[in-house]
Amino acid sequence: MALTDIDLANLDTKPFFKSQVNNLIEILLSAYPEINIYLYVPDDAGNFILQELSTNQDHVFDSILPEVPVITEILAQESFSSTFISNQANAAIFSQDPDQWSEHSLVSPIGDQGTLAGFLLCLLPAGGSTDDYNLALFDGVAKSLGANSVTSNMLEKYKKKSDHLSVMLEVNTHLNIAVTKTDFLYEISRFGKYFLHFDRAVLVLHPEETPEYFIVDSIEGDEVGLQQGMSYPLYNSLVSRSILTGQHFVFKKSHKTKPEGIYRTGDYQGYPYDQVIAFPLAKVKNAPGVLVLESYSEYPVKQSEVGIFEMISQSLGAALTRFSLYERLNNYATIDTLTHLYNLRALKQRFEEELARAGRYQNSLVVLFLDLDKFKLVNDTYGHLMGDFVLRETSQIIRDSIRTSDIPGRYGGEEFVVIMVNADAEACLKSARRLCSAINNHEYEMNAINIQNKISIGLSEFPRDGETMQELIQSADAAMYTAKRRGGNQVVKYEKGMVPKSGA
Repeated sequence: MALTDIDLANLDTKPFFKSQVNNLIEILLSAYPEINIYLYVPDDAGNFILQELSTNQDHVFDSILPEVPVITEILAQESFSSTFISNQANAAIFSQDPDQWSEHSLVSPIGDQGTLAGFLLCLLPAGGSTDDYNLALFDGVAKSLGANSVTSNMLEKYKKKSDHLSVMLEVNTHLNIAVTKTDFLYEISRFGKYFLHFDRAVLVLHPEETPEYFIVDSIEGDEVGLQQGMSYPLYNSLVSRSILTGQHFVFKKSHKTKPEGIYRTGDYQGYPYDQVIAFPLAKVKNAPGVLVLESYSEYPVKQSEVGIFEMISQSLGAALTRFSLYERLNNYATIDTLTHLYNLRALKQRFEEELARAGRYQNSLVVLFLDLDKFKLVNDTYGHLMGDFVLRETSQIIRDSIRTSDIPGRYGGEEFVVIMVNADAEACLKSARRLCSAINNHEYEMNAINIQNKISIGLSEFPRDGETMQELIQSADAAMYTAKRRGGNQVVKYEKGMVPKSGA
């Protein structure tokens, strides 16, 4: 179907945005599969109505009154953010006994202070601890849902005004959580040329971690004068003004009033493009980025066309929020937050994959099981902050001491596992000894406290010491405890008859 064949005025956009909501919920469930998630939005009477999701279960009421404590607590917040609430104090949200769940639930508001556009209600399983949940991830989902809602409302508002907005709808319907920033920029360039004549589209990002700079993230078109990854100070330029104010700006060479620069001070002199328009990715001060459209020739710019590209740029901003959220959730689901090694769940998954590959192609595979010696003494003597520091430093030594193809993970507490693929056992033994020596020689220094650590390492080999993940870990664990019984600070290769601590 051609773009011009789309009857925008009669087209229902709700199913598309509903699918985006479900995608966001599914991503959150990938990190926390044990929770139940519900989405509420207000109706005309001010009550909060449960929205239909594929994941809904019959644990909560279909309607929640604004007088329920959780709502008043949200509205009293200085800025909306996720928080834990008492189930008993908010029992009016449950259609089943709240005692069946954890003592607390988690609520993530959607919207800005004073305007509550809805909220996510997440029921935690009985026995669950609030320490197990990263509130920043729930904030990210709520923020993305809010951006999704803004885009949806804008389309509903404008779709009856112009058949040309079928292009805008087409742009949005091409967006999903798997689309890359480069793909998105290509779609904007392809569809956007229906409205504005431009020859280059540039995506500029303004990272939160370096607020004094912006970065050229992607370029669709000629790269003359720019390079992907270049950074510029947030000072005296058209792009800087758009970021700082959250407003769009237009540069034309024919205008008597010149900007200080396009990307940096003074670069408009001899600039190859006669017209430049900068659209912020969000209409807020210190916007997260800018969509820059550049043309070799000047063209009249209609206000309706500006409105269209404001929608496109904000759609891009909402998509980037989803990209960032997906990356954070994926990292949280696979990476241990303290050591930045694989967490136990991801380690086991990778272990099973490599074990299947080793069995299929008859490749070698070696497992190292590592345990810091007398680590409890570090925590008891210097406190848990020092203990966490030791674990982070040890993790870095492990990464620096193994090959990039090896798979390091935190098994639990002060225990680590390294899966060494396509590796000779004797070569791995030498590597393990170098690792053991590196930890022994490393000075752990924090806040004028300087300590030394030792580590015991056990080694097992597939298929000699086991054919399953459990067997190989048990063999390496037994070898590691043999090393501890021999005084620690050494590497031991598994031999039959060795037993783990529980069998001692």
